Amino acid sequence: MNDITVHAAISGRTAYQVVPDPDDPIILQIEGKLSRVLDISANGFTLPGEIVAQGRRYPFSLDLPTGQVPISGYVDVLPENETGQIQCLFVNLAPEEAESVHRYVLIRQKEAIRSLRASR
Repeated sequence: MNDITVHAAISGRTAYQVVPDPDDPIILQIEGKLSRVLDISANGFTLPGEIVAQGRRYPFSLDLPTGQVPISGYVDVLPENETGQIQCLFVNLAPEEAESVHRYVLIRQKEAIRSLRASR
């Protein structure tokens, strides 16, 4: 039996986070600025700290590589972590948008598992 070890960083988000494929990034528009998403989960995403201010709510839009249409809505910004990155929590995503995020995260999880198995 193969064992796969997963290390999860402690954060304000309570869902499994995946890193987007560098060759197929998730582009985010927030506060009139464009940025790459550093990681994403079913309940939010992480971005570089200099984009937004902590403790505020912002409108956003992002394109998932596996999605048919952009996801948009609002996010609440959590306090900055020790690495200078900002975590954002989705606020009331529509069910079809939440499903699109879940699908993307699952696809990336499967890709990560395949990669780990292939490297052994």
